[in-house]
Parts: sequence; structure tokens; C-alpha cells
Amino acid sequence: MTTASSHREREDVAAGDGEPPKTVLGKVGLILGAFRDNDFSLSLTELTARTGVAKATVHRLCQELVAGELLEREGSHYRLGLQLYEIGLRAPRQRTLREAARPVIENLAQSLDNAVTLCVPNASELLCIENVGGHRNRARSSPGGRHLQLHSTAAGKLTLAMLPDQYPLPAVVPLMLRRTPRTLTAAQLPDELARIREQGYATEIEEHRPGYLAVAVPVRGTDRPYAGALSVVAPTAGSNIARMLVALTTASHTITSRLTVFEAYRAPL
Repeated sequence: MTTASSHREREDVAAGDGEPPKTVLGKVGLILGAFRDNDFSLSLTELTARTGVAKATVHRLCQELVAGELLEREGSHYRLGLQLYEIGLRAPRQRTLREAARPVIENLAQSLDNAVTLCVPNASELLCIENVGGHRNRARSSPGGRHLQLHSTAAGKLTLAMLPDQYPLPAVVPLMLRRTPRTLTAAQLPDELARIREQGYATEIEEHRPGYLAVAVPVRGTDRPYAGALSVVAPTAGSNIARMLVALTTASHTITSRLTVFEAYRAPL
């Protein structure tokens, strides 16, 4: 599911549809998970509403998280701390993939002069772990750490097609938002995913935002057939999808080769 799914679950808890966890760790997880993609900071009142945890408990836990540098306090608001970012970078599987992919993505973005992203499956969502913006649409690229829509992006549709068991359509369809007049409907999605599985790559033309298209190809790991989606986002006008596909496929193979070397080097003896 998309980011909206996890957000909806959190809001359900706050609305009384579920009981907040009784453990301290569970409540801390709700507090940290309350921050959404576009949230720079949240007030104590907002955190209380989103988590469903008692205000006094949220305040006490936030103070402890600030002391541990997992949160930062600015006036009456809290924001995620750098310590969380540092911890996230230590996740071994994604760290190795990012290190293997980074120079390849930089070269690809420069050669295509457009934004290139690398996204990985993350439970029921799709997480962007690497992004390099091209000169023409740097402002339109997706920052690293963002969750991507599954049904309206090329990377998302590719992931739905390649991992149907992890992303069952009955769970995805209720969360589909029509981003543009070209966004696929629930009735159109199954045929689109079948086509993607057959051809081995995904495209979207102004399905996510007007004036832009995207192409995505799979990145394969040494121990898994689908490690993530490598995609390029470009203005619709003047873009050559066939050229992008060739460049993406070559880059994907290079990333897989580098990943094999990186993982072999780091494997325990």
C-alpha cells in the first residue's frame, strides 16, 4: 500500500478504532511514525491526535526522545532528529544497494539530464532510497526517504507487477487516488500489471503529474529477483522512452554486477 495506508491506520487509532499499544516501545513507534512526508515539525497536540496516546505520555516520551537525539525540539514543536537518519543509513541491505547504485545513478542522470530514482519495497509501501536530479527537472524529483504512490508511478506499478503477493490488489485499490485525468482506474490496473510483467518494465505518461512521464526497470539482487525499481522521470515534451529504456536497462545490469561484488566483499568468511 502507499503512504496513505499507514497514515490512515495511525489516524484510525487516534479516532478510537483501535487501542494504542501498551508498551513504551510501541508508543515511541507511533510518535516517530506520526511524521509524514511533508511534515517539517509537529506540535504536542498534533502528535497526541495522530497517535491516540495520552498527551502527558506523549510529552514525557518526546522529552526522552529529544535527550536521545531521536527528536529535536524547536519551541513548542518537535521534528525528527539526525540520529534517526544516521541509524537508517546503517541498514545493511539498503546501504549496500545505495553504495553500489550511487555512481551509476549519477552517471545516468547526467547522461539523460533528468531525475533518476532508486526505490525499494518497504513492507506494504515503496521507499525512495536514492535520487539524483537532472538539470531540467531537479525540482520535480522525489527526495530520498519519500514513499511513492504505487498505482500512478512507473516504479510503483513495476513493484505491484513484480511482487503481487506482497502488494495484493484488494489492499491497494481502496487507496488509489486519481492524480490526473490519465491516472489508471481500478478496472484498468490488472491489465496494466499483466502487460508490465510480460514486457519486464513499466511506463507512465502523465498519470502521476501533468507534463511528466517516467520509465522504470527492475534491479535484481544476488539473492532476490527483485531488489527495487530504477526509474527516470522526465518532461513529456521531447522525451524518448526507447532511449531511456536502453539506458536504464544498461544501468540496472551494472548495478546488479556491482551489488554482487559488494555483497561478496562484505560476506562473512
